[in-house]
Amino acid sequence: MQSVINFLKTYPALQIIAVLLVGFSLLSPYFLTAGNFEALLGANAVVLIAAIGMTVVFLAGGIDLSISTVISASAVIAGLVMAQTDSVVAGAVTAVVVGLMFGALNGVLIGYFRLTPFITTMATQLIARGIAFVLSQGIAVKGTPYWMLDFGFMLWMGIPAVTLVALGLVVVSALAMSQTTWGRHVMLVGSNQEAARHAGINTRFVEFSVYLFAGVMAGAAGFISIANLGNAIPGVGDTLLLIIIGAVVLGGTGMTGGEGSVERTVLGVAILAMLTNGLNLLGIPFYDQLIIQGVLIFLGTYLAMRLGSRGRA
Repeated sequence: MQSVINFLKTYPALQIIAVLLVGFSLLSPYFLTAGNFEALLGANAVVLIAAIGMTVVFLAGGIDLSISTVISASAVIAGLVMAQTDSVVAGAVTAVVVGLMFGALNGVLIGYFRLTPFITTMATQLIARGIAFVLSQGIAVKGTPYWMLDFGFMLWMGIPAVTLVALGLVVVSALAMSQTTWGRHVMLVGSNQEAARHAGINTRFVEFSVYLFAGVMAGAAGFISIANLGNAIPGVGDTLLLIIIGAVVLGGTGMTGGEGSVERTVLGVAILAMLTNGLNLLGIPFYDQLIIQGVLIFLGTYLAMRLGSRGRA
């Protein structure tokens, strides 16, 4: 029994998931259908990938407001490359490189020039959004290779291929955070940067690296968004920033650093995905959904803080 209690303290979001699962199952006959869960999983692959990047930034005590528009810029530039070359591989490499460049810019300015993360990434957010709309002229970039379109609808063992890609990135990221020296350094910098510095950790490089990582995740998310939507959409990431942050916080990762994990973020994404899907099935208007999501984020944050503090007591 004690092991179950400890598990719930570590993953407080599970309680909310259980309530949503039971509640929506009773309220809608369509919620627990295979088709609905396929749609739910596929639609949230982009958010999950981006939320992985945001989680690592949070764990180091930072924040990245540009991650959503870097998704857009990566998608547009990758879409243009694929339209010209008809190469999915070239598009994937381009998307990741674009994300990496934005991540490197954030990392250098924050890690080495000591600029404020909030203001720095806000500026990068505007630049990325502008690039996406200038290059696309504000319209969807067409010419996506057919294999990419097929990939967006492909199922492996009943699970969307785009979701399996996202879960693969989750596994790699979770292992990197828990099993490598870099991951331990990220957690220590987020917990106490001064102590990390005295311990001989290159805190500037660690800060640089987490923004680089977030940029790569944003690039990957941008590429996957093309598979989801069929074309590169210049505004694909514009509405995702608060969803990404909300998912990370709901999962139990603190914004002050050193507390949380990639695994918790998966649960946070699951909560928002289930909530949005269930409310849509019930015909709840969009703006009413925003109120419910806001209340749920309050609740999730409270549970994470309350159970987390008990776990440390």
